[in-house]
Parts: sequence; structure tokens; C-alpha cells
Amino acid sequence: MNQVALEQAQERTAAGQELDLSLLAGNWVNTNVSPLFMRSLQLEPGPNELTMRVTGAEPGSPRDWGAAQAEVFTENTAAPQAMAFSALFDLDSVESLLQGYVVKGVLVIVSFTRVKDGRDRSSSFGKEFFYRVS
Repeated sequence: MNQVALEQAQERTAAGQELDLSLLAGNWVNTNVSPLFMRSLQLEPGPNELTMRVTGAEPGSPRDWGAAQAEVFTENTAAPQAMAFSALFDLDSVESLLQGYVVKGVLVIVSFTRVKDGRDRSSSFGKEFFYRVS
């Protein structure tokens, strides 16, 4: 957890407050029926954090990326509503930093994917959109 997020979480815990994660938590499906990177994801709430699980969109069969702890962020230090998150997934040959936020009920995920395996391909940036199914 970065220092600012950690300090905010400690302040809330000391005050007996927990973040409202309802805006982000749930099961989300890509709005694109043929997504390039992610097919779906789950954001499960915990105390002032989310656990994120992603199903990739590789050709053939969907791939479970596993789970990662997602840091949550509010609009300001006094706000009780989590509005955004960041999570890092290590997928062997690549590492993907995902940052997400909700706009008008749509979850926007921005991905920064770094190639680690030495193959001749570029690191990449992407943006995908998701709707909540539960």
C-alpha cells in the first residue's frame, strides 16, 4: 500500500470508520463481447481494501489471473466513499498494473502492461469498460 493510502486507512481505523466500497465491489463483465485483454473481474470488499480477481481474454479458454489486493482511493482524505483502485498482477511473462474508477455506472480499467520475458514485443497501455452483473 502506498504511504498516503496507508495513512488514510490508519486514520479511519483509529476513528472506527471503514470506507464505503459499494461503488466498486461486485462482479463486472467487459462491455466488448470480444475483449482483447480482460473478459471479466470480481472486486470483493474487505476492511478498507478490495480483493481483485481477473479472467483474461486470451484466445481459446479464459485464463484466471488469480487474486491481487487492490488499494482503494477516495476523492479526498475526509471522503468515506472509495472511488478508485489500483492493483498489480504478475502474469509470468508480463506484469500488469490495473487502475480503475466508476463513471456513470461503468467501470473503466486502465492497464499498463510491462513485458518481462525478453521477447521482442512492446509494453502496452489499454483501456476497457465493464458493467456490473452483481
